[in-house]
Amino acid sequence: MNLSRKILVLWLTSVVVMAASLLLPHDMISATSFFTNSILLLLFFFCVYIARHEPTKSNRFIFLNFGLFFGVSILFHMAGIAGRCLSSAHPFVTLYIHGYVHFGLYLLLLTISIVFLTIDVLFRDFRLLHKYLITVAIAGGLFGYYCHSVVLDPKSVYGTPDIQDWKVLDRAYADAVGKNGEAPKAQVLAARIKLNAWKENKPVGLLNDAAKLERVEELYPYLFGSNYKILLYRPLYMNTVHMCIVAIGFILLFFGYQYAKDPPQGAYIDKIMFLFLIFCSSEMLHAWSFAKSVEWETFSQIFQAGEYISLGVLLSMVVAFHARLRFITSPKGEFYEQEIATNAAAVTRWRDALDDLFLAYFFNRKAIIGRMFVDPSREH
Repeated sequence: MNLSRKILVLWLTSVVVMAASLLLPHDMISATSFFTNSILLLLFFFCVYIARHEPTKSNRFIFLNFGLFFGVSILFHMAGIAGRCLSSAHPFVTLYIHGYVHFGLYLLLLTISIVFLTIDVLFRDFRLLHKYLITVAIAGGLFGYYCHSVVLDPKSVYGTPDIQDWKVLDRAYADAVGKNGEAPKAQVLAARIKLNAWKENKPVGLLNDAAKLERVEELYPYLFGSNYKILLYRPLYMNTVHMCIVAIGFILLFFGYQYAKDPPQGAYIDKIMFLFLIFCSSEMLHAWSFAKSVEWETFSQIFQAGEYISLGVLLSMVVAFHARLRFITSPKGEFYEQEIATNAAAVTRWRDALDDLFLAYFFNRKAIIGRMFVDPSREH
């Protein structure tokens, strides 16, 4: 049985187990979310097998990092079951799961994967330990800077200025409806309440009438239905935006260095990084849209649209990771990878099927072939 078939059997077995586990009490999960977790699990298996067969040590750890990132899908699935089982005893368990897994470990491992690969390209001669130290210092430092409040206490989202002001506004709104039987306007609410002015998430005084009315009008739409949940999860989604910007920055650094220096690089790794550029960009845009939504229904629609886009990118990653595995397990691929690691100047850059496609459709084939076969020693 070849590797691809082994991975397929292992993956299908795991998906069946995941589906069977949904017979247990669990939080609601859409078919798209289940399929997305399944594709992440498939990518996890690809990374494990790629790491096992990588000819070079450095590349082995690159794919181990990616494997850890994709492996978070297992925790995603288990969290849905654990959240339902533990919610009665621990009412904040869902918030803790979101804070530590969906918006914590997920973002940290994504950033580490991208940063390590970029550091590996920039400092190819550094020892593995030094590369990891640089990676952890950068990724961990930025993650700590943006996400420390949620990591230290996921319930801190209840203490943000948005939620604190919303609570004051919600009480005044409920009192007005109870007395008058109708929803008060923003101007009426503003006249009945006092709101703090905030600086670095700390109250520093009271808002004047004009600023208070502006603040009430800003928060007024969140008084209806489940719209307040957007305010509650806004800090988590803004953390996603910040960490995706970090990842995108390092991906662009990777490609900038590739363009400027053209260092030797394993086959398909640049394609994988390009797909991560699309993936991180879409995650950032979706998170920004979530954070700026006003209605919970709009939020849900954006979330579903984002799932479809992310799923499309992940399916493209399956193709790229499978191509990488197939290449390094072939005799020519193993030889090529070992040569670029030990004697890169002696081998010609590998041109994969996607490269051939671009050359065929966007470049003059005759000019390229003619240039490739020009004798460099011939005088002009």
